[in-house]
Amino acid sequence: MKLSAGSIALVLCAVILSGCAQFESKRGVEVNWQSAVTGKLVNGQSTRRDVLAMLGPPSQVIALDGESALYYLFEHSEGDGLVLILYNRMRIDTRYDRAIFFFDENDVLTEFATRLYPADEG
Repeated sequence: MKLSAGSIALVLCAVILSGCAQFESKRGVEVNWQSAVTGKLVNGQSTRRDVLAMLGPPSQVIALDGESALYYLFEHSEGDGLVLILYNRMRIDTRYDRAIFFFDENDVLTEFATRLYPADEG
């Protein structure tokens, strides 16, 4: 069986246009709310100013009835895929690290919670 020049060109184009893909994306506020930092915060004593000094600007400020909250969010996505002419497959792993700090009407910390996902946890 003999292949024509057009067939060879078509096969070469198919090989060139297919491939693998990898990506990584990070969005949000840099994660710096580990326990070494948040361990310095005390409910009923620490203030909004203390939290902002340690963690910087939040992703979102939430106004509640007589209270407020600072919400920190960091999104990290990794993935890989196979890109072919007739078939594509992508695998995406997205993790959300988050922290939320609640304050009373005098900007005193009343409660907080954090969550950091280890890199190998999905």
